[in-house]
Amino acid sequence: MARDPRGFAVKFRTEAGNWDLVGNDLAVFFIRDAIKFPDVIHALKPDPVTFRQEPQRIFGFMSQTPESMHMLSFLFGPRGIPADYRHMDGFGVNTYRLVNAASEGVLVKFHWKTQQGLKSLTQAQAQAIQATDFGHASKDLYEAIERGDYPGWEHCVQIMSDDEHPELDFDPLDDTKTWPEDVFPLRPVGMMTLDRNVTSHHDENEQAAFGTGVLVDGIDFSDDKMLVGRTFSYSDTQRYRVGPNYQQLSVNRPREDVEVRTNQTGGPMSYGRDQVGTNPHINFEPSGVAGLVEATPTGPAYEPYVGGSVGRAAIERKNPYGQVGKRYRDEMEDWERDDLILNLVTLLGQTEKGIQERMVWHFRHCDEDYGRGSPTAWG
Repeated sequence: MARDPRGFAVKFRTEAGNWDLVGNDLAVFFIRDAIKFPDVIHALKPDPVTFRQEPQRIFGFMSQTPESMHMLSFLFGPRGIPADYRHMDGFGVNTYRLVNAASEGVLVKFHWKTQQGLKSLTQAQAQAIQATDFGHASKDLYEAIERGDYPGWEHCVQIMSDDEHPELDFDPLDDTKTWPEDVFPLRPVGMMTLDRNVTSHHDENEQAAFGTGVLVDGIDFSDDKMLVGRTFSYSDTQRYRVGPNYQQLSVNRPREDVEVRTNQTGGPMSYGRDQVGTNPHINFEPSGVAGLVEATPTGPAYEPYVGGSVGRAAIERKNPYGQVGKRYRDEMEDWERDDLILNLVTLLGQTEKGIQERMVWHFRHCDEDYGRGSPTAWG
């Protein structure tokens, strides 16, 4: 029941191998610079000495990070605590690229839309439930599937041409921004239904491993810097968490009719199921003798235009406050604004005055009323 982003990861077992879509239940993220990924996680996690989750730590980081205002406005509003797993949406968050057989590419964002309707809890409701049932959300999902009330999510995509888009007041690859649905509508492409529970929690849940680098032909990385950073870190995390051969475990392997051809052999937890070609002595390619042969490309590689010098630099169209203010003014009801302000005021009241002043300064740049606070919440 914690006020924290919920992970939302799906493993597609396709005819070409596995594709992992790894995201969460909120549409944006706190940061756009991948090198700050460990820092934002540290700020959100418990203090390394007291092991308490402290507002001083959270807002100490966020008050120095203007682009986090969008995510904070989701997280501390009603969407911050889903009623349960069945009644929340999912988002890939980052921008990917779809490439067709003719080597034509477009940018894409992935969404999961719950078919059960969105439901959330206020802080008071969550505390009342958690006082008696710490695992409420897991229990709700398990019991719904057991009684045949199978939850479903519609898989949707937003498509954008792969170019600069100067007409937008934000960078399309910025993961702290959403794409406006009136300009880039959601297009349904499929449906996911959960129709059975696991038979072994350890084998099918604890050992399940996902990574943004697990792709199939036709789905590619964009130049989204956070996506690139996540791709480096997730595979390392899974090798450390589960083991170096985690993709050989049944829960993480492709379908039985899909050959796995990696030439990787041995090591802890080796399951010995990867294809080794016609000669078990040869586990490298090319060998000139036998063994596996690298697959022939089915078409020309997608080659997006890239120009300019390479370096670490801030994006030009930052606009950290525009979408936050629009959401606060136009997309939230009065009670949602009240709930957002109440949650922020409660936690910011536990921080130093300097942090409070910086956070209010950011809120006022999002929207003047946001910075002043809701009259109902402030009393």
